[in-house]
Amino acid sequence: MGIVGVALAVGILVGLTGVGAGAAMTPALVGIFGVPLPVAIATDLVFATITKALGVLVHGRAGQVDWKIAKKLWAGSIPAVAIGSILLVGFVTAGHTTWLLWLLLAFVLFTSITLLLRGLRPPRGEAQSEKVSDGRLLAPLGGAGVGLGVSLTSVGAGVLGMALLVKLSPKDTPPQRLVATDLLHAIPIALIAGTSYALSGLVDFPLLLALLIGSIPGVILGAFASRWIPARAMNIGLGIILATLAIMLVVS
Repeated sequence: MGIVGVALAVGILVGLTGVGAGAAMTPALVGIFGVPLPVAIATDLVFATITKALGVLVHGRAGQVDWKIAKKLWAGSIPAVAIGSILLVGFVTAGHTTWLLWLLLAFVLFTSITLLLRGLRPPRGEAQSEKVSDGRLLAPLGGAGVGLGVSLTSVGAGVLGMALLVKLSPKDTPPQRLVATDLLHAIPIALIAGTSYALSGLVDFPLLLALLIGSIPGVILGAFASRWIPARAMNIGLGIILATLAIMLVVS
């Protein structure tokens, strides 16, 4: 029941902000429940694919997805996630997985700091972000970084993808549109990595079922509630949660 409860909370975070499926769930599985890191990464990626697809269905009902920007990000993220998946399976097969914990810790801490800064700075900071002069270069390069991070740690598609979207989108883009596009971008890269890990025998399917039981109602609730919850409060709260999980990773 503990895993189902955590999955419910993570599902709500995903629906609200587009962040949490990897950044919160993988360190929680490792630090709280003692799941082996490669299994946690692999199972979480399949979990993320399903929960984020549900989030897109709810957010996208009003045409809130920016397909043009998502395609630019995929140009870099899809090839990178394929490469990262091959690397991870190779390292796991060879028994070299200790470095994965430190890589996961680095991504979780970076995500936590990014969210805290976004939540603590003046409200106008994100709204006034201008569209970059050459999104054709930033989108695929940034997408490649996101894809590689997701394939190796399951972390990055949410907050790093959101940071890219803020830079690539007009300053008056509604937050719900950013969240919906961020969720859409994450689906194929999580699916590619998750499928490759499932074929390699790394996915724990009973664990996946427990995660989905909790997350499915959570992501739907979060997506519907996103219009009423202040984004700054969510960023600060999630940043604190991730910092706590990072400490638990070190302690465990």
